[in-house]
Amino acid sequence: MTPMSTRNEDSRPGSRSVLLAAALAAALAALGLATSSAAPPPPESATGASIERGRYLTHDVAMCVQCHSPRDDKGKILEGREFLGAAMPIRSPYPSVQFAFNAPNIRELARSHGDSVIRLLRTGIDRNGKAPDLPMPPFRMNAEDAESIVLYLRSLN
Repeated sequence: MTPMSTRNEDSRPGSRSVLLAAALAAALAALGLATSSAAPPPPESATGASIERGRYLTHDVAMCVQCHSPRDDKGKILEGREFLGAAMPIRSPYPSVQFAFNAPNIRELARSHGDSVIRLLRTGIDRNGKAPDLPMPPFRMNAEDAESIVLYLRSLN
């Protein structure tokens, strides 16, 4: 008998989650909602997790800002309201796959459930013990990146 694999099957290239994450990125780009050019990553700090790294990751890498922020009637993210939760800006491109209707307020989640947000970003499992609704990707971040995101979200007013 061989041991069971601990690898999440949804993280394999060509899996449903990877394909849906790619479809989400393509849909955001087609709608002109994706970041036009990513800034270079901030330098590593001697102390590890940092607010600036969290800003970079949420805006330019994981692009959390795209789904978790409300928009005006022209689709532009409302400045100063980033990460306060919003209606999902795109629909599932697959008829049999339902996307979440709303993206939660992750500023508040980082403040009240920071450890759960870190767990989600590191394992793909939410505070209820399940994967969040699509199109949320099944992230597998390292501890420093996940902590940086929580620090950044907590720093916002």
